[in-house]
Amino acid sequence: MSDSQQRMQLNEWTVDYGEGHDPIDTAVPHSWKQDVPVAWEGPANYRTTIDIPRGYSYLHFAGVSYQARVSIQGQIVHEHRGIWDSFCVPTHDFQGRRVVLEVSVTKNGGPSFPVRDVASGFLPFVYHTFGGIHGEVELVEGRVPSDGKPFDPRSRFKVEGPRIFVDGKPYYTKGLLHWGWYPQLGHTNPPEVLIRKEVRQAKELGFNLVKFCLWVPPHRYLTIMREEGMEAWLELPLWDPTDDSAKQQGIASELERIVRQYRHHENILIWTVGCELSASTSAEYRQYLTQLVRNLTGSELVKDNSGGAEMYGGDLREFGDFYDFHPYCDTHFYAQVLDSLLPGPRLEQPVLLGEFNDIDVHREMADLGNELPYWSSTLPELNHQGVRWQYDLPNVLADNRFALHPVRERHAQLMESSRKKALFMRKTVHEMVRARHEISGYVITGWRDTPISSAGFFDDWDRQRFSPEECAPWNGEAVLFMIPTRRPPWVNGGNRAGWLDSCNFFQGQLFWKIGIHSQERLHSGLVWRLRRESGEFIAYGTEQPRDVEVLKSTEIGQISHQCDEPGAYVLEVEFGGFSNQWKIWVTAKPDVTKLDGWRIFDPPQVFPGFPSSGRNLIGTTMPQDFKEVLEAGGKVMLFLRGPGTFTCPFWREAAYEFKNEEFWAQVPFADRWERLMAVCSDRALDPEWLEKLGLGKPEVLMNRIDVRSYKEHPVVVRYENVLITTLRPYGGQGSQPTALNRNPAGVALLESLVESF
Repeated sequence: MSDSQQRMQLNEWTVDYGEGHDPIDTAVPHSWKQDVPVAWEGPANYRTTIDIPRGYSYLHFAGVSYQARVSIQGQIVHEHRGIWDSFCVPTHDFQGRRVVLEVSVTKNGGPSFPVRDVASGFLPFVYHTFGGIHGEVELVEGRVPSDGKPFDPRSRFKVEGPRIFVDGKPYYTKGLLHWGWYPQLGHTNPPEVLIRKEVRQAKELGFNLVKFCLWVPPHRYLTIMREEGMEAWLELPLWDPTDDSAKQQGIASELERIVRQYRHHENILIWTVGCELSASTSAEYRQYLTQLVRNLTGSELVKDNSGGAEMYGGDLREFGDFYDFHPYCDTHFYAQVLDSLLPGPRLEQPVLLGEFNDIDVHREMADLGNELPYWSSTLPELNHQGVRWQYDLPNVLADNRFALHPVRERHAQLMESSRKKALFMRKTVHEMVRARHEISGYVITGWRDTPISSAGFFDDWDRQRFSPEECAPWNGEAVLFMIPTRRPPWVNGGNRAGWLDSCNFFQGQLFWKIGIHSQERLHSGLVWRLRRESGEFIAYGTEQPRDVEVLKSTEIGQISHQCDEPGAYVLEVEFGGFSNQWKIWVTAKPDVTKLDGWRIFDPPQVFPGFPSSGRNLIGTTMPQDFKEVLEAGGKVMLFLRGPGTFTCPFWREAAYEFKNEEFWAQVPFADRWERLMAVCSDRALDPEWLEKLGLGKPEVLMNRIDVRSYKEHPVVVRYENVLITTLRPYGGQGSQPTALNRNPAGVALLESLVESF
């Protein structure tokens, strides 16, 4: 008997949504999407007619969300609860008959099965729950099969201390986080052509792994990944669950069924029981699930809690075979945060960044405003908030200036500015990660933009945001990086941690140590060139060939050049066929004569050695004689970090407008992220405080736009004789230089602001 005779797909159904609706023809896989209000839980009744063969046979349901009551000829023959696992229904009692098959489906997220009471995963927090027969349904001749033999992961995977090996070779995890968001489908079962497209795009961008974050893909997704040479991280759909122990037991049963059905796949490298679990799950519950997954799969890479208790609270006992952290922080703090997560004397295990480095960008608001997809609607029947904590977009689109007046508001320019900012952030952070070989890999957030985030490598229309060429220097097989130059300052009788800026220098010696982290053994010599930003090469050099071990961050040379001409430059380096480059700024040495006529009011003492007299005033807090200075015809420049400001990240979740091109021509910091890195702040100006100054309406020169809520707050404003900003020319945060006299970018900012008056 042929395969087509043994297995018959049941595609043609009707679905009945109950009173007030007529049954409609539909094809399975199916979810009910906008056929009914999104918060409606059901039940929806699916119906088809089938011929049951003689002999043994069964129905195989690849996925139904959430509860399925299966009836044949009006008789309930099976009930199943669970979104992600398949189930079988014997049919041989009806052999040789034409019968009516009905499936009554109730989804999770309503009063019957609240989101947190079942294994819902994360999609309800991205958009909403989905209901329907979202997997294929087949009539299969033969007996119901038992669970297949699990794949023995030891035949492909091995862990030795902090090292992971795949097929006998050292392996460095470069993963992309996938939430299973398919707005065009309304469920998590994409067709094969889309899966293959996704996998190949991820490979082109340098990734070698997909992390299925809190959802379970169809089996063919993993099969295609295996064909394409990619590994998988399967994170079971446990996030923010109920603390009800009886319901947790039910969730554990759902998770066990998933593991049993997926453990045969040869490319599931990593398993995590859940994500960012805190006080709602006990240590004993997590320990049980961890050991259960270990015992069922034989995997050497199982973890109870992606993100970890140290980052997300709860009982500090952790269980598993690797460290898993989710550092989401502002770019200039990443180096110290990464250092704090290195294992030190702790148990020797791989360190993985299971999610990190999300970077929201300004999205295509004009097209969203024109198209108004269902997931951005203000209509609750299409886009009920449900359990989402982030629900800004629907209200934003109705009156957002970028959606309503995209050309006038320079919408396209802001999109490209924030895209390049995101690229700078990812490159900078990933060079930091690759400089720390104790870290065994990472997973970047995330795959595609969603209703709660625009941090995707692909936008709302599934278009690629970054090219393979843009990603290769920092997400490739080998990554070249600059090793920071240490310069601990002497403060109050002793040293403090401190570094020099690798992208900003005072005129004189430019100096770098260059390192590399490679997934393969290399033997080569460093080649470097320094050119003006305009293109003219001014210096070049080579270093002796060196051996580079696999997955060991290694210094491969040092570069020194005397540069006495201030300006913008580019450093290019190459080693073993891999290359990287950085924008470099050279600033004139500080000239106190440029501050003639300015005095300092500096209680925090972050501007040491400044003049104490002058008509004009620089303040690091609001001076008491503020109005007197202005009344006497003086000017005031305020660098605020306390009253008058509020806290917000500079890099994450933000885009920036640089207004008044003439001003930014004098102050060359607009879109110059390598310069802003040294002077950025975790604060913006408070508009209500500015209004209380009584100086009228300010000219906003640098404007922060929260690209989730689209609230706007200025970072630099100017009145006639007053300039106020939260930028920090004295640095001092994270990896920034620790004082003005060590901060070339800060000196350049201060002097150019003075000159702009």
